[in-house]
Amino acid sequence: MKEKTVQPVVKADGKLQHRFFWNWDHSTNWCLNTVGRQNCGVSNNYTKPAEEFVRDFTRMIDWCAAHGIDAIGVVGLLRDCHGGEESVRRLCGYAREKGVRVYLIAGLYTYGGLWYEGDNKLSLNTFLQKNPQCIGKDLDGSPLYIRFRYPHGHRAQPMACSSSREVNEYIVDALALLFMKIPELGGIQMETGDCCPVCLCPRCRERRAAMRGGERVLPEISLSDMACIYPEAANAVRSISKDAWIICENYLHFRENPVYADKDNPSVQRLLTLPEGTFLQWGGDRRIKQDIWKTTPILPEHFRKYHNIQRFHRGTQWDGGRHTLAVDRIREMCRLSYTSGMDSISMFGECSPFHANTEINYLALQYFADHPLNSVDQFAADVMAGMLGGEGLAQEYLNFAIMNKTPEKIPAAEKRIAEIIGRTKDFQTLRRWTYLASFLHSYYWEHCQSDPSKTGEKINLDFV
Repeated sequence: MKEKTVQPVVKADGKLQHRFFWNWDHSTNWCLNTVGRQNCGVSNNYTKPAEEFVRDFTRMIDWCAAHGIDAIGVVGLLRDCHGGEESVRRLCGYAREKGVRVYLIAGLYTYGGLWYEGDNKLSLNTFLQKNPQCIGKDLDGSPLYIRFRYPHGHRAQPMACSSSREVNEYIVDALALLFMKIPELGGIQMETGDCCPVCLCPRCRERRAAMRGGERVLPEISLSDMACIYPEAANAVRSISKDAWIICENYLHFRENPVYADKDNPSVQRLLTLPEGTFLQWGGDRRIKQDIWKTTPILPEHFRKYHNIQRFHRGTQWDGGRHTLAVDRIREMCRLSYTSGMDSISMFGECSPFHANTEINYLALQYFADHPLNSVDQFAADVMAGMLGGEGLAQEYLNFAIMNKTPEKIPAAEKRIAEIIGRTKDFQTLRRWTYLASFLHSYYWEHCQSDPSKTGEKINLDFV
């Protein structure tokens, strides 16, 4: 059946204008064969040697500069253990020279604030330790902490009260100081917190009720909290850095909270005071129910004066698994972003493009941002064919790479891959096919180990 063409809202030059990589510092692995690598987690320790931080992100910057990725966001960018201000200035300065931005992803009310780990005046944890009266409250009046558990982190981090004038003044001053200390910084993605209930003190509950932000959608997310701090925080950044990219995380998709469509809602009205050039970032998956995508969701008109990013997880620990091929779903998200009226797209960039599936995913992001209405077959012909030995082989790769979901089919696929490898002369093409064989066989091996009937000689490679 021929796919129905959807008339795009964004018409500028037929492209998504901006492309972003989203990363945690501790699980970004562009340097291979180093100790301390991690492949998942939130709020983990940084366990690699300090110098690996700069090496990892320098490689990423080089790749982004060569492949049309505009900006790299990092949670945990500022930690004492991997160089703090000095290493960040080096990275951001190098990125600027390459035409790429490195920006900070930081919580304003939690996640440690601007300085993720270390005793620093930019650390929210340090501020709250010195000002415990500013810590948020649970319903029973007890101090509010986010408590991460292994494998998704190890620490407890305090959440600030979002109605405290003292807290908000600290945030504004800290943002101004940050951009004075690190003028090379490409921008900031602001968050308010999404991992525990928001502050439930009487002042916060009363304010949210008056602002009617639809907080009941998810108890750990408050549109009213975001609307109260984002404009003031953005203006603080803009007062120091005129060209910083300011990204305001909304967590949800705009259709998940009906309040976003109401231009006269008090919370929406506050968001609409954000300075010109601000990026609004919307969650593109995970919490979105499928019925949102049955028709093209159209971005409310009043938000189109800003840049709008759709953020999504594909081929990651959060969706599908690291190093899994996700071309079709990346195409889907780029197309939906474009037809919805957004102009920017963001996905995880933590894995090295040495992994051929990851490399192809990244190139799919670049391609479908440029050609959001094109098909997977067009991508295979235009991009993958030159990487894999021809258009027919590109189609075979697409078919084989998803067999990790059906491991019983892998032996026959590996036999064909072995034939392709035997005829391949180009070194990079050989890397990709050899990688695919190893990737698939890891799933076949696990399939055999988990089924008592598939043991012993059945695991060997005599089918090749």
